[in-house]
Amino acid sequence: MVYQTLKPILISLFLFSGFSLSQEKPRKTLDPVIQSALIPGWGQKSLQYPDRSRMFIYVETGLLVLGLGSTTYANILKKNYIAFAVEHAAISSAGKNHKYWVDIGNFKSIEDYNEEHLRNREVDDIYDTDLRWSWDWDEDSNRNAFEKKRILSDQMKQVATFGAGAIVLNHMVSAIDALYLKRIGSKKELTVQPWVPSEMVGVGYSFIIHF
Repeated sequence: MVYQTLKPILISLFLFSGFSLSQEKPRKTLDPVIQSALIPGWGQKSLQYPDRSRMFIYVETGLLVLGLGSTTYANILKKNYIAFAVEHAAISSAGKNHKYWVDIGNFKSIEDYNEEHLRNREVDDIYDTDLRWSWDWDEDSNRNAFEKKRILSDQMKQVATFGAGAIVLNHMVSAIDALYLKRIGSKKELTVQPWVPSEMVGVGYSFIIHF
C-alpha cells in the first residue's frame, strides 16, 4: 500500500528537512542538487535562496498531508463499508479481495451475479455458492449506500497514489531547480557598457567580466 510504503520515509525526510532548514549555516556536505533530490528545498537553502526553499518545503508538506490524510480516510471508509455489508448483506468479510467488494455492490445477491455471468459465458468469474462467498442484500437502498462508500474509498486511494507521484515529482523539480541555481551562481558576472570613440563618430560597447 502506498501509505505503508511511503510513510516512514516521508516522515523521516520531513522531520530532517525541518531540522536542516532551521540552521542558519547548514553544512554543505552534499552537492545542492543531491540535497534537493533527497529533501526538496534543502539545496536551495544551501545556495542562499530561502524563498525558493520555502516554496518546495510548503509543496512537500502539502503533498504529505494530502497523501496521508486521503489514505487514512480511505481506510476508515473501507472499514465502514465492510461492516455495513456484513450487517445488511449477510456476508463473511474474511479473505475478500477488491473485486468481491465491487461485485457485491453491483448485484443484489450471489445468485443474480452468477446468472448474469453464465448468460455472458464468463464461467471463470462465477463464485461458489457457499457461505464464504454468499451475499444477499436486504434492500437495494442499502446496496446503493454501500456502493457509494466503496467508490469514495477507492477515489481516496487514487488521491493518495497521485500524492505519492507528486512527491516524487517535487523532488525531481527541486533537484533540477538547484542545478539551475548552482550553474547561474557559478557564472562570472558580465557587464555591457556603451562607449563613444573620441576620434570618430559612432557608438560601441565594452564587455567587462568581473572575476
